[in-house]
Amino acid sequence: MHLLTESVHLLSAEEYLTLDFGEMRTELLGGVIYDMSPINTPHVYAVDMLTGFLGVLFPQYLIHVQNPVAVPDWQGHDVPNPDLAIIKNQYGRATAADSFVFFEVSDSTYKLDRDYKIPLYVNAGVHSYIVNIPARCVQFYPTDGTEPLAYLEGSVFSVLGVTISVSALFGPV
Repeated sequence: MHLLTESVHLLSAEEYLTLDFGEMRTELLGGVIYDMSPINTPHVYAVDMLTGFLGVLFPQYLIHVQNPVAVPDWQGHDVPNPDLAIIKNQYGRATAADSFVFFEVSDSTYKLDRDYKIPLYVNAGVHSYIVNIPARCVQFYPTDGTEPLAYLEGSVFSVLGVTISVSALFGPV
């Protein structure tokens, strides 16, 4: 009698990035490949607005939009696709060591972003933000172990010297 046993092969960042998923949107979290949620209109709007505001940082930085970043490195098991990353202006795949700031724009993925991705980013030494669409606020997670800060609609926050209005990231109510 043969017993069928399932085994899981955890991928490294390097292995994951050799795979071709075609048009499928995926990310590697904890060595496991996950399908990414579809992008809805409020999400697109917030990412577009952030990209526009932060585009003034060129040419010393790249604005990396929904592209894979190895966190912390190629031997690790995490290759998330932050909604927006500010990285060194370089050619090639980015790692957390190349990154200055990560943004996650959250609507249906808030719990995953807050509980898995943000700690992953902060532990890799990268300041991180969640644009929380349902709550219409921006949360900042510093790397120094202090409590996160919440910026509510009507307030502003600063990213690498660029001041952004929280209200500008959201469409109509």
